[in-house]
Formats: sequence, structure tokens, C-alpha cells
Amino acid sequence: MVNWAQMRDCWFDVDRVPELLERVERQDDAEAWKELGWRLVLEHDLVSPASFAALPRLVCLAPRSAEARGLAGRILERAAGRHGCDDLLADCDGTIAEFREVLDRHLRSRPADYLVSFRALLAVEEEYHWAERPGGLYGRHQWRGLSSLWRGGDDRHRRFRVLLAGVGGG
Repeated sequence: MVNWAQMRDCWFDVDRVPELLERVERQDDAEAWKELGWRLVLEHDLVSPASFAALPRLVCLAPRSAEARGLAGRILERAAGRHGCDDLLADCDGTIAEFREVLDRHLRSRPADYLVSFRALLAVEEEYHWAERPGGLYGRHQWRGLSSLWRGGDDRHRRFRVLLAGVGGG
């Protein structure tokens, strides 16, 4: 059970995130998703204790919600940064494993939100450099780097090839 009184969001509030999560759990509410997004990921870069505390609830919504998949992915894309929440992130291991399965099933369906979900999967696999590329994994320079990562021979390269081979595969 999360003690929300200790889980400040990016605006240092402790009461809004649980309220917003309840709203999006009841119904798809665009305004609630928008506010939840900027409370959990500030300026597209910073996360807070509430970000990691909200992760299990977002992952529960993720199989049926593009907004939940996107927001959970954005939180995990910033997991390598300095957020002071390493203990909360460590408590999310089971949730992250569950999110990996959700993303894998979703990506096999060849969805319209493929890039967002693929970036989330890269973050789940701790490939933060590729997950956080501004504007996504496109553009000549990003693809050149992606291509060299694909061809490389060390452990990181092999993990990346396995990851890509499993996405959308049969």
C-alpha cells in the first residue's frame, strides 16, 4: 500500500496524483491524463517519488490504454537519471517485468502507437540512450547509430538484437 502523503509529485503536491489516477481508472479522461503527465514527468525530463509510486497502477491500465503505456514508458525512460528514488524504483521490479509482457503483447499486434511502445520497451530493457532519443528513433543520425548497434559484437549489441528480433515476431 502506497503512503501517498510521502509521495510528492513534480510540483511537490501529495494529493493530486492519487485523485487523478482514480479518475483515469474510472473513465478515459483526457484532462486528467494531461495533468497526470506533467505531475509525473516534469519538463519531459524529471520524475518524482509519485512517478514510481504510480507505476503499478499505470501498468494495470496499460493493456487497454495508450496513455498509460506512454506515461509509464516516459517514467521509465528517466529511471537512469538522478531522481533520488532508487529505493522506489527497486520496489518496481515486478511491475517493470509485467510492463515488459504488456508491451511485448501490444507490439506483436503492430499498433499505431508502435514507436511510443517500442521506446517504452527499450526503457524497460534499460536501453535508456535509445529510449530517450529526442523525437524518437528516426532521422539519419539516429538510424546510423541504431544500425551500428545492431551490427556490433559485444553483450549490449547482442541484447539489442535479441530485443529487436522479439518485437513483433511470431
